[in-house]
Amino acid sequence: MSYLRLGFSAAILIVILGLATTAFWYRGNAISARADAAQARADLATAVAVNKANDEALGRLKAQQERDNDLAAKLAEQLAESNDALNTANDERRKAERENEDARKFLGLRIPDSLRAPAASRPH
Repeated sequence: MSYLRLGFSAAILIVILGLATTAFWYRGNAISARADAAQARADLATAVAVNKANDEALGRLKAQQERDNDLAAKLAEQLAESNDALNTANDERRKAERENEDARKFLGLRIPDSLRAPAASRPH
């Protein structure tokens, strides 16, 4: 009978050790899961902060693009006005040259070298 009790005690001891080992294994997994969850929360906070910073940067870029577009439109308008003024001046000069003998003689005169643009700005 003592062998039976000894066997039974050994079986109970093996079951208790198995349960303890299983409990410790689950405890280790739970600790690891909590650490993973904490890391995931930290990663989420970082991602949210990065997304917020990116949204702010995109907002600034869009505002800058709108300002650039407005300036480009104004510049195009000024260029068109300048071209119109130049075309009008050229038309008036041609008309004066056609209709006025004095204007035709004056416009046909050679420009003295001293009045020409400096040599550095002349095309070579």
